[in-house]
Amino acid sequence: MHGRGEAQILDRLGKKVENKVKQRVDRKVDKAVDKGLDKVEEKIDKSTKGGVSSTTVKGKTSSDPNVMSSNYDFIPGDQLLFYDDFSNTAYGDFPSKWNTTVGGKVVKFSNLTGNWFMVGDNALSFPLLKGSLPQNFTVEFDLYYPDNAVRPPVTFGFSEVANPAKQSIQRKKLFYFVIPKSNNVENVVGYTTNMYSGHETFTEWDVRGHTGKVVHVSIAVNEERIRLYMDTEKLFDLPKAFDNNAYRNNFHLRAAEVIPKPKDGFYVSNVRIAAVSKDLSAALIGEGKLVVSGIHFDSGSDRIKAVSYNILNEIGLLMQHNPSAKFEIVGHTDSDGGAQLNQRLSLQRAEAVRQYLMKNFNIPASQLVAIGKGASEPVASNATAEGKAQNRRVEFIRK
Repeated sequence: MHGRGEAQILDRLGKKVENKVKQRVDRKVDKAVDKGLDKVEEKIDKSTKGGVSSTTVKGKTSSDPNVMSSNYDFIPGDQLLFYDDFSNTAYGDFPSKWNTTVGGKVVKFSNLTGNWFMVGDNALSFPLLKGSLPQNFTVEFDLYYPDNAVRPPVTFGFSEVANPAKQSIQRKKLFYFVIPKSNNVENVVGYTTNMYSGHETFTEWDVRGHTGKVVHVSIAVNEERIRLYMDTEKLFDLPKAFDNNAYRNNFHLRAAEVIPKPKDGFYVSNVRIAAVSKDLSAALIGEGKLVVSGIHFDSGSDRIKAVSYNILNEIGLLMQHNPSAKFEIVGHTDSDGGAQLNQRLSLQRAEAVRQYLMKNFNIPASQLVAIGKGASEPVASNATAEGKAQNRRVEFIRK
């Protein structure tokens, strides 16, 4: 019996080593392929006219704020299903729109904007959704992991278990992405359908270089296809990986248990889940009105975040293909702040969008008019974080 047990252990170790070797070989092959594709994309991008051109190579973004990674194609969902920036949760409390297996709390950092939800050691936390997720949806959140402490792996993904606080996700159907724990020697991000380590498929990403910085994470699911983006870089595009409808029962964040116990966790904010229900062309050109709540600006500013460039590029291309059409760009805010401040900010943001489209798509100035309406025309209650998120929007109206 003793010999058989040792043989089984050695067999498992052998398989784990084999998996690790395979993963490293796959990453090197992927890297070589990516380099070849990047050269092709660079040649294409240099010849691009009428849109945002880029000579960005994978993993290195140009310092020009109007240039994004050439493989970034994320468009946020338009029908809001869930939003939480934790602004309505007192420091030290657990947010009311979430549940957990262990615990967690909302904190504030002196060097970061807004409130942040901590996912600590061995905790699995998840938003309270109203039913399962639709066939086509997006998930976005800001991620922060500190540079002054040992942290657990950062995992986020989906499970057939609707309420993991009552039923364990172990041995259940799941799909998740993972950033290895802080003392991992490699800069990689992976995905897997197995809860236990050693089964992940990895790709290179500068994990250590993003320590102590805010990273915008975006996930797009279109039926069986799932894509992952970190800031404006697409890391995974898997056409058949989301092949089990049960994955739509739950989205969660998890800090897997590690030994020794980590001194800190990771933190998230501005969690946004939305269904994809609109075709941009049908709304803007056909119906004559496109409402977008997924254009992100720096807090209290008119500076457009790079993660919003792609949807603006799609809108810019539609305007290019309809050169005789004129459009109003109408900015709206939530009710935080004074009426005059909000009106001015909404106008500045609308003008920033106008300038982006004029600069990058050669839309004549006479075709675009910027209007700011502040908080005067809410489409939802400003008493909740979700309502405020819907009210912070930009409307494109064909005249």
